[in-house]
Amino acid sequence: MVTSNIEPILIITGVLTATMLAQFLAPSWMVRHTYGETLSDAVSTGLARHWGLLLFCVGMLLVYSAFHPALRRPTVVAASVEKAGFVACVYGTSLRHSRIASLLAAGDAAMVLVYALYLFGF
Repeated sequence: MVTSNIEPILIITGVLTATMLAQFLAPSWMVRHTYGETLSDAVSTGLARHWGLLLFCVGMLLVYSAFHPALRRPTVVAASVEKAGFVACVYGTSLRHSRIASLLAAGDAAMVLVYALYLFGF
């Protein structure tokens, strides 16, 4: 089921992941509204921007891999590691109390599950 529909799955989940470009463009606003925190200095702002850009790149790589089958498995593995790490960072810290962060982590957890089904051939 997942394997036969992997192209649209990669496009949809890739576009959703790539929306974090907003954090690169407006890091203070995104961190305040998503995590309920403020960026206190240039280092935290730079790291937030970098994280947003990294997620945009992961998302675009997912979309790209939808059209290039040879890249799918390594891309899905890399995206799964990134997303599982985010889930652990949210649910393993006080960020789990942030409704938006928890929602994002739940979405990433669902994506990891779908990606695992694909990797195992379902």
